[in-house]
Amino acid sequence: MPQSDMTGSIDGPPRLPEAKDFPATGPFSLAAPGPRFGARAIDLSLVLAPALVVISLSISDVAGQMQLDTPDWLLAAIVGLGMAYEFVCVALFGRTVGKALLGLRVARYTDGLRPNIAQAALRAIVPWSTLALPLGPFAFGAFLIVYGTSLAGDLHRGVPDQAAGTIVISTR
Repeated sequence: MPQSDMTGSIDGPPRLPEAKDFPATGPFSLAAPGPRFGARAIDLSLVLAPALVVISLSISDVAGQMQLDTPDWLLAAIVGLGMAYEFVCVALFGRTVGKALLGLRVARYTDGLRPNIAQAALRAIVPWSTLALPLGPFAFGAFLIVYGTSLAGDLHRGVPDQAAGTIVISTR
């Protein structure tokens, strides 16, 4: 006898959704890579805007030459702000500003509900922690690669989604 649905079954434990379980387009469809990266660009712009202000204030004119003297704490502040932004938005609203603007939301992979606090924390920590690795100028590349993993697989669940047990779906 076949299983009744994703949330429960007659024959055993519930099964996890597969790509075929989602509509091709419209609400509840899997988020396409374009809108996901657009949302990430919006979110990064919001997180990096304060850093750009600090950097612009760090430019000085010394003996007719422009010098940039960024504070040592700036990278830690960016990482902290990025994690806090992602965590708070996903924990409270199930979406970031970028995702809201582009009609996306983060859902629990198992049941489609809003992620719990632990899931929101993991989803925020995994990508932003790459900037804390001793990779020098390659840290931002590692950061982008972690987000780029959402291009792989039928469900477009990147490393942050897999770690947190979440999935990104369309709301419109």
